[in-house]
Amino acid sequence: MKVLNKYIIVDKLVEKKTTSSGLIMSGDEYKDMRYQYGNVINFGPLVSGMEIGDKIMFDRVSGHEVIIEDDRMFILQEKDVVCVL
Repeated sequence: MKVLNKYIIVDKLVEKKTTSSGLIMSGDEYKDMRYQYGNVINFGPLVSGMEIGDKIMFDRVSGHEVIIEDDRMFILQEKDVVCVL
């Protein structure tokens, strides 16, 4: 797969959090948060500051979800990435 320009293909991470009492919260509790985590699968030649496999934080309302080879992935632009973790 060849990604063009400043686009990034991301595998969304399922967000789970364990409370201090040991309860595991599902991803539904994170819907109100503005940012989401993902792993970089591939990116275009004009993207800088990240490598394949990096964990990133990006704006939840940006980008588009697609299915590539039976896998759900997310395509977003470099400007929507908040930070590389």
